[in-house]
Amino acid sequence: TAAKFFLHIIPENVADLPEEWRGDGIAWLDFNFVRQGGRFDGKCLATVALPDYPGGIKEIRTGQYVSGQSDLWAVELIAAADPEQLRADYAALSTGEPAARNYFDLYRQDNQLLYLRESCTVADTAAPFFLHIIPENVTDLPEEQRADGAAWSEFALVRQGGIFDGKCLAAVALPDYPIKEIHTGQHIPGQGPLWLAELITPADPDKLRAIYAALADKEPVARDYFDLYLLGHQLIYLRESCAAADTAAPFFLHIIPENVTDLPEEQRADGAAWSEFALVRQGGIFDGKCLAAVALPDYPIKEIHTGQHIPGQGPLWLAKLTAAP
Repeated sequence: TAAKFFLHIIPENVADLPEEWRGDGIAWLDFNFVRQGGRFDGKCLATVALPDYPGGIKEIRTGQYVSGQSDLWAVELIAAADPEQLRADYAALSTGEPAARNYFDLYRQDNQLLYLRESCTVADTAAPFFLHIIPENVTDLPEEQRADGAAWSEFALVRQGGIFDGKCLAAVALPDYPIKEIHTGQHIPGQGPLWLAELITPADPDKLRAIYAALADKEPVARDYFDLYLLGHQLIYLRESCAAADTAAPFFLHIIPENVTDLPEEQRADGAAWSEFALVRQGGIFDGKCLAAVALPDYPIKEIHTGQHIPGQGPLWLAKLTAAP
């Protein structure tokens, strides 16, 4: 009991804290054991009165420490989520389809990302969750995250939700800037992800309609399962009658330049710029049509080979364009 004890209380509502602690969002209640308890029958026991905040306590962190050194021990006590609130959140999801399905189903609702597993135990929530948010505009990120191009965070499910009626549910607030992609899942630190889901924000249908209208007086440069157009310095993929199944296989794009030295050094041996993309990343579905727009490099192009394929198998379709501008 010689080392000092720390006791940090995080309220649900920071306004419940005395003014001098509101900047930290924590009540700092460190104490010496002898002031709060003592020894008896070979045992040590201390009791500390918890603050009676109107909004309640969100989290307690406590342990012992030696000044200038790491903690001797530490534990966290997290207030259990209200089961009735979790049931209400679950009921609100019953009318919608998940944005992605994996070990947890994912929903986007009211600027929140919700994680749901219908049949769930504590073991399913043990590994930490990661959340990587890629904005439409990198300048929306805090300066220290701009080099990565994404907002990175990690959380325990118990901090964002809980278990009720054999189900697990968590809700994470999303930033209010436009989001391009979300990558999330669970992982074991130092190892790869246990599961990974990607949510891609659908393209603005009006933007797709504007590109489609710009093709009205143009002829395709190639016709296949998708018709291909050159519009400015973009290659446009269009299928007039289209469903999600038509876009499931990945698209490939191989660009052969007039001068191989225009390629990045690592691609010069192949003599082509190779890339692969999902249609949803470059466009989307609107009015029963599928459209994607891919920016072309600004060096002179000799040939373009493109289509869709099933990895490990041959192409589903292949189109070749020559002398692109």
